[in-house]
Amino acid sequence: MNRPLHPDESPRAELSRRARLIGVVLWSSFLASAAGTMFFFAFIAPADLIGEDPQASLMDHLGVYSLGFFGLWCLSALAATLALFLHRVSGVPPASADEHRRPRPEPGP
Repeated sequence: MNRPLHPDESPRAELSRRARLIGVVLWSSFLASAAGTMFFFAFIAPADLIGEDPQASLMDHLGVYSLGFFGLWCLSALAATLALFLHRVSGVPPASADEHRRPRPEPGP
């Protein structure tokens, strides 16, 4: 996909393998935490977590939602990083794009 550059546009450098893996972990954990936050707060109201006396609490509903989201994001990022680590330790090489394009073997007689 080589397209001519706009005069104001500079060529982008390819991301390193590590940068792509970090992006994969952060994006997948972000999506998982968004879904987890919606699921969790569908059943548990922030008022139940804050308590009865709103003056005694230093946090409002938005703070509870925010802490829940960022807490789930950290947990899911940890889980994604652990899965990536275990995959690398297993010695299974990552699949390349060429492996998916190999022709299928001809069926035998």
